Amino acid sequence: MNKRIFTIILISVVLMACKTAHDKIISEETGRTVAENYAIGESYVGNKPIQRHKSVAYESFSGAGWNAENTTINIYTPGLNNQLPEFFFFTQFQGPHSFKVESEIVRLGKHSAKLHWKHQHPEQWNGDPNKLDNTDRKAMFHGKRASTNSTTLWYGFSAYFPSVDFTLTGDQRALFFQLHGAKDKNGEPSRIPPISLTIGTDGFRVGYSWDSKELSTSIKGEGVNHLNLPVSLPEYQDRWVDFVLQVRTNPFEEKGYIRLWIDGKRRVNHHNIQLGYNDKNGLYPSYGWYLFGTNSTRDSDAIMYIDELRQIEGENINYYDVAPGYFHH
Repeated sequence: MNKRIFTIILISVVLMACKTAHDKIISEETGRTVAENYAIGESYVGNKPIQRHKSVAYESFSGAGWNAENTTINIYTPGLNNQLPEFFFFTQFQGPHSFKVESEIVRLGKHSAKLHWKHQHPEQWNGDPNKLDNTDRKAMFHGKRASTNSTTLWYGFSAYFPSVDFTLTGDQRALFFQLHGAKDKNGEPSRIPPISLTIGTDGFRVGYSWDSKELSTSIKGEGVNHLNLPVSLPEYQDRWVDFVLQVRTNPFEEKGYIRLWIDGKRRVNHHNIQLGYNDKNGLYPSYGWYLFGTNSTRDSDAIMYIDELRQIEGENINYYDVAPGYFHH
């Protein structure tokens, strides 16, 4: 082959590869649908129940309350029922108002969780009334840990954001789901969650971070990034919104990934990334409000409802094994 022709072909291949990579990144960051969409549960008109394939860890509120492995970490435990299975790891409630069993706004079954964060002097509830601590910022349930720091995780849940009881202005954001790291007992700082889902006036955002060091020294780890999913926020309020998240954690190599479906449509398909922290224990999920940073200086409360919480770990898992809604077992 002529050397000049070979060079032209090589340049063309490189340019095509660059264009493909660029298009892929754009599609992820703008949140356009990127194939592999699914039907959603029966409570939406027109869908039939779908067979689930795997056993699931099912964390719901059908028992009109909740129970957890550790119930001593928090001052307030509204809704605690020690007779129920210990579905949760622990909770963090700003105050006695933070949880209430809901029977009117329900995704499926008879009950859901109403989570309420109060804005007026939020520091008054836990510990020092003159200091805004971590729990003062939260109305949150925490689920079970993953087995290792490099594994495949699936989470499904449904959230309801009422337009009257939850408003956002300007650059305000609120976190409603996260996967958090369990720091080692070696003096590591409390770090940002390796995965976070937040809601803002411009839509949803998926944040992620990683740290391969055995001893983390930064609250942000070795790297932090995010993906924006621009949406018209009112279209996602005053109704149940179904979320399914699949992540492959790998803090050591660019072999991790994030996939996110909202209402059955895949909005994120982000591959070849480092994800998670080099900790002895795996990540654990958190469902509910976390008013991080300056977002706690609001002039209104924040109320949301959650239901149909499921989590599974493993390779051979199906979307429908964790998706919210009614599917045949």
